[in-house]
Amino acid sequence: MSDTQRFSFYKGSPEDATSVARVLQTGLWIGAILALIAGISVLAWPGASATVVVVIFGLYFLIRGVVRVVVGIFAPGLTGGGRALSVLIGLLLVVVGIFALATPGSVLELIGLLIGVTWIIDGVATLIETGRASSRGITVALGSVSIIAGVVVLFVPAAAIAVLVVLGGILLIVVGVAQITAAVALGRVAKS
Repeated sequence: MSDTQRFSFYKGSPEDATSVARVLQTGLWIGAILALIAGISVLAWPGASATVVVVIFGLYFLIRGVVRVVVGIFAPGLTGGGRALSVLIGLLLVVVGIFALATPGSVLELIGLLIGVTWIIDGVATLIETGRASSRGITVALGSVSIIAGVVVLFVPAAAIAVLVVLGGILLIVVGVAQITAAVALGRVAKS
């Protein structure tokens, strides 16, 4: 059994498995670039208003959600459960992104909670989707970083929003680097 056939929620031929790996790799690259841009932007302008920071996070979650929905709909060889999970998580990310963009200033604390919960759910989904592929260690690390980031964000007091901003920026960069690492590893699996 090839490494790509060991993905959870996978069914199909080895060619489809390679296609799935490439689609997932593309999604990881997009997520990594978005996370790095958002994280660096937040850290470069720590004095920016909280509203600007919420908009940056909103854009990140909106685009990341759209990528997950597209992967869930169009990735070849995914099972119904895999498609449903990807689309559901993607829709959640899109809703959080739209909510953040629509009301950035009035519900900052709620946005922080939604960001934390979304990171936790995305991390859990990443862990579930990992399967038994040889790149599992990197993907488990990516999911774990996302879960830890979400938990940390949930427990940062609302009064310390400045800490949330800096911590969020740092965590976005960490998530971006983890996604780059996972994308590179997945690229190696797709070539095997």
